[in-house]
Amino acid sequence: QGSLDREEGQLIRSAIRFDDLDAEDILTPRVDIVALEDTATMDQAAAVFAEEGFSRLPVYHESIDNIVGIIHQKDLFSARYHGRTDLTPLITPALYITPSAKIDDLMRQFQQAKTHMAIVLDAHGGTVGLLTLEDIVEELVGEIWDEHDEVIEEFKKQEDGSYLIACSADLDDMFDLFAVKGACAATTVSGWVMEQVGRVPEEGDHFQAEGLDVIVTRVEHRRVIEIQVRVLPEE
Repeated sequence: QGSLDREEGQLIRSAIRFDDLDAEDILTPRVDIVALEDTATMDQAAAVFAEEGFSRLPVYHESIDNIVGIIHQKDLFSARYHGRTDLTPLITPALYITPSAKIDDLMRQFQQAKTHMAIVLDAHGGTVGLLTLEDIVEELVGEIWDEHDEVIEEFKKQEDGSYLIACSADLDDMFDLFAVKGACAATTVSGWVMEQVGRVPEEGDHFQAEGLDVIVTRVEHRRVIEIQVRVLPEE
């Protein structure tokens, strides 16, 4: 009733939704994980850090399904500066969680373990993805960009009134943009698109749902990357 401004209201809505989120809702999927093999040399590890721009990376033995720990960029470059050549002493223990872990509980686990990254495992011990403390904080306050991040504009309005939307965007954010009150099990735009299409989307796929007209505009490696969305005129 006017006592809260827009930013305060958004924070409260995010806090309410926060309690319902699981790790699988906000994790970085396995296919997007950048990791080091435990046999990597100091120079190889330094090159990956320099190219990718991350402050920490998971380390695996033989397979990404066997992540043995985490290595920090600052530890690597400090050891390299002092002439050390072995990565093994730099690997710190990883925190392992299930996809159903609640992120409010996970934040406390991060605090207790004094770590910023968790590896998400399935029932068979395989790697589903990873999740960071920053991912959790962003669910409350929105995207946090630092000076090394490539800023991604998730909702780009076009001259014809339509929007180009990154499919990594939060589905609730898209529904809020178009004032849609849709019910969907998916949490991301890509999950919603796959649910609507009923298969792996292809460029040019077209459907209408929730009062929206949607065209798949970009697909890479069987993953939907971008869609174009128009609001359908009211009947």
